[in-house]
Amino acid sequence: MEQKIREVLAEIKPECMSYNGDNLCGDLGIDSHDIFNVVMNLETAFEIEIEPIYMRMENFMSIGKIEAMIREIQQKA
Repeated sequence: MEQKIREVLAEIKPECMSYNGDNLCGDLGIDSHDIFNVVMNLETAFEIEIEPIYMRMENFMSIGKIEAMIREIQQKA
């Protein structure tokens, strides 16, 4: 799952393929427009719907947080 998330993020910021920090937005300059595109791409890649309740910046701060959010969404489906 991590690799797939990295591939989705790399479509927006190629540096995400090797990023290991915990602040994607601050470290790589990912903004709200980028997050919108990431959400759409994650929904397609994982065949999920990311509902507004998950649209909190903390869910997109690191690869691990994105993975945890996707797992939670998949468990509820």
